[in-house]
Amino acid sequence: FACGCSPGGRSLTCPRCPAFPVPLAVFLTGSDRIPIYGMSSLRIIIQSTPSGEQYLPVAHTCYNLLDLPKYSSKEILSARLVQAIDHYEGFSLA
Repeated sequence: FACGCSPGGRSLTCPRCPAFPVPLAVFLTGSDRIPIYGMSSLRIIIQSTPSGEQYLPVAHTCYNLLDLPKYSSKEILSARLVQAIDHYEGFSLA
């Protein structure tokens, strides 16, 4: 990537990293399509969960809801979210 992030070492805290908006949206919504009324019509709810730092964030795609454990640092948050997105399989019927 032009920002210096490698595909295996992406960071959510890098404002120049172009790799995250689409995979993050797919992870949260279950769709790789832009909503018919545009991205501004998309309402995403992020709720804190009492689970520990070892747990990954969970997306409830039908409700655009993200269960996010309380992490002690931005680095741990970024690492866990990247891991969850990288292992997301979606609803592929193939």
